[in-house]
Amino acid sequence: MQLILTGIDRRDNLLKRLHKYSGGEVTKNWNGKDIPVIVGNNHGCDHIQIECRSQNIPYIYIDHGYFNRDFHMRWARFCVSNYHCTDWRPSDRKIPKMKEYREGNDIVILPPADKVSFIYNAHKWLDETIEQIRQYSKRKIIVKRKSDGALVNYIKNAHCVVSFGSVADIEASLYGVPVIVSDYSPAIPISNKLEDIENLTYPNREPWLRSLAASEWHESEMDQCWERLKGQLDGIY
Repeated sequence: MQLILTGIDRRDNLLKRLHKYSGGEVTKNWNGKDIPVIVGNNHGCDHIQIECRSQNIPYIYIDHGYFNRDFHMRWARFCVSNYHCTDWRPSDRKIPKMKEYREGNDIVILPPADKVSFIYNAHKWLDETIEQIRQYSKRKIIVKRKSDGALVNYIKNAHCVVSFGSVADIEASLYGVPVIVSDYSPAIPISNKLEDIENLTYPNREPWLRSLAASEWHESEMDQCWERLKGQLDGIY
């Protein structure tokens, strides 16, 4: 395993904290074969993900936490071979308050950011998704991009949110808006299907949120974090 330095202190310090328990090599350059541990999508980490996905090499992706977010990354989420958590398991971790599910009229689409589109080859996702929606619904469609400002201003009258995969999926659900997401989203367990966009269900969100909370770790919890990651890499690493 190789932990890939970025030259950014807050990111590299996080890698070094994990390295205390995970072992492996701390390096600036991935050798193209060992399991890489990367932080974020910049500094070559985007190309590492693309190569790993192409060669079916597992990798550990680290980014800001879902509920505890700070500039220095004292909290962070740790995901295996995905931009978001896909390791769903019971947890008793504290979660944010949720609003009751509510109804609205608009379909709000959250397309992937440019870097995510590049990594996951999702450049056509928005156009293809709109075409699919039009097979099932005539509702007003609003496209909200990452740079467009606060999500809450776009979902006040939302029937649902349709998203490729973003932390905003969690925010929408906490606000009480049903979601329809791809396999790269952190909201997979509570997602509706696109063909059911006019017949939405309203899943229990608590177990899913607790599982998400268990995928982010404080800087003092790297021993527990590594134990969970090892479980996901069992038989691979």
